[in-house]
Amino acid sequence: MFNLGRTSLRLSLKFAFLYSVLSAIIFAGAYWFTEYEVRNWLHAQMAADTEVLIDIYEQSGVEEMARSVNLMAAVNFENDRIFQLQGPDGEVLGGNLLQINGPITEQYIAADSVEVSGDTSDEISGYWIIQNAVGPYILLQGTGNHVLSEVLEAMSITLVTGIILIMALGSFAGVWVGRLTERQIASISGALGRVADGQLSARIPIIDAPTDDLSRVAVSINGALEQLENLMESQIQISNDIAHDLRTPLQRLRQRLEKMTRQRVVDPEEAEIALTQTEDIIDTFNALLRIAQLEAGDRRERFQTTDLRSIVTNVHEAFEPSAEDAGQLLLLEASEEPVLVSGDPDLLMQLVSNLVENALRHTPEGTEISLEATHSNSHPVLRVSDNGPGIAHENYEKVFRRFYRGEKSRTTGGNGLGLSLCKAIADLHHAELKISDNNPGLRIEAHFANAE
Repeated sequence: MFNLGRTSLRLSLKFAFLYSVLSAIIFAGAYWFTEYEVRNWLHAQMAADTEVLIDIYEQSGVEEMARSVNLMAAVNFENDRIFQLQGPDGEVLGGNLLQINGPITEQYIAADSVEVSGDTSDEISGYWIIQNAVGPYILLQGTGNHVLSEVLEAMSITLVTGIILIMALGSFAGVWVGRLTERQIASISGALGRVADGQLSARIPIIDAPTDDLSRVAVSINGALEQLENLMESQIQISNDIAHDLRTPLQRLRQRLEKMTRQRVVDPEEAEIALTQTEDIIDTFNALLRIAQLEAGDRRERFQTTDLRSIVTNVHEAFEPSAEDAGQLLLLEASEEPVLVSGDPDLLMQLVSNLVENALRHTPEGTEISLEATHSNSHPVLRVSDNGPGIAHENYEKVFRRFYRGEKSRTTGGNGLGLSLCKAIADLHHAELKISDNNPGLRIEAHFANAE
């Protein structure tokens, strides 16, 4: 069933009607132009015959001209052409036109007002007439309108048939396109409806490569839905992580505060521990807030062209003393050519600092840690690698989760948000954060697009 209330169907039918109207206008113009051209051609033919008869008169006299007029009149089929040569006194000297009854209006006269010798075709309803003076004589010529009538009749049938076909095909195509469009719109609407009902995994089916606007819109919506699903999963994961990882510190802080309230004299050491626990919890929430802000796309207005060599140099200078104190070696390798990216210098500094701090914290004494800013396949790359113990391959993706801490990291400081923050910063800069085996040790790379 067709529902004319649907926008896609109504628009398709409106355009089909518009094309039909435009075609009718074009065909009407073609009809008028054809009539104009055929009439001009017929008049030009009579004018050419007039020139021929004038030449005959000038060269051979009136008798030869009269003979030629009779010859032209004789070769016409059913008097489709009429001729009359009149003398100075109105006497008819030649031709098949005997008499004209009635006035000649706009060089046209009806066929029933013309008396001719011989039979006249029933298809002729009138004649176009021209009159010329040849010396003292008058030459009348007429051409029947049946040729033009037949041409216009054939053209009218063709044009009307064409208009009907265009309207029919246009309407069919409009309905067909409208149904296809409505099917796509219904598919999009259905997917969004399922998402509204809580099915965040719902997607709009894309059968072929997107070649039309609605297909491209569907691809964009699917991308947005995927991002929404990832964000919701991230929020659920954050809630679970907060409930799991912050419950114990909060319970310990509560117990310590309860103990302090029962004591008449506050133990400064207990108060210091409670304050430290409070600050750790606040730092954790601040880190979560910072990650959420980055994932929301904040701070892109601060982007500028930045040379990664200056970033790694500053981080190396800041962490080299700490590495030396821990018995570790922090190496710097920077490209001789500029390594330019479009980004926030402060956030890029945070990214590199977190990666270096993570390597320093989780590797033993004697470990060499390499900090690099270079190019790979013409793309800027930040690389932090070490020859420490590394981590199991199945944990590569887990390390970027919030609050994730491997078994070996449980005894070290931190809240498990450092690499999550790195991932958020990399995503904000449209950089891909990769983790791989350094054989031995671990390698983490941030691959950037070229600076704009």
